[in-house]
Amino acid sequence: MLAAGGSTRMGQPKALLDAGGTTFLNRLASTLSDGGCDPVLVVVPSADGPVAAEVAQGPGRAVVNPGGAGGQIGSLRVALDHLRELREPSGAVVFTPVDNPAAASETVRLLIDGWARSDAAIVVPRFGSERGHPVLADMDVAPEFYRDDLAEGARGVVRRVAARVLEVPVLDPGTADDLDTPEEYRSRFPAPSSAGDDR
Repeated sequence: MLAAGGSTRMGQPKALLDAGGTTFLNRLASTLSDGGCDPVLVVVPSADGPVAAEVAQGPGRAVVNPGGAGGQIGSLRVALDHLRELREPSGAVVFTPVDNPAAASETVRLLIDGWARSDAAIVVPRFGSERGHPVLADMDVAPEFYRDDLAEGARGVVRRVAARVLEVPVLDPGTADDLDTPEEYRSRFPAPSSAGDDR
């Protein structure tokens, strides 16, 4: 999970926003864990800040990209570096920004199943006409995320070779979320009405 950004348009750390009784960060970490991801890595901007402290409350493991250097692709590289150092290396990585906490664990399972049952190098969810997150990439593709010509970040790798991408249809509107502003946030997670509103 990529959670090291500055959240400048939101005005506060998106990772710590409420997403139905828990934070964006821990709701999405639980989604990834319940969907079959192990370990769940959360890329944070510092080891001792509030985002790292929140990671400790859930199933994720914090890895640091100081100050969110290099944007989302920089954070993805930090996570990939960590995965490569594990005693039992992963066969694939599922990655997502912290902006879409409403994605479902069933979607994560469908991505992993699609990868296991095919020769696809990349698996993406499709909700209606939109591709979304999380995205699964076989670790054989991982070196491409280090290329210098990724003006669009990870999207440049996903779009490079259409034939190696499997689209999995999902009934999960959370995959298409990109909650960058307070207005987008409140559209997905409306503030609870006060007790006096119905009088």
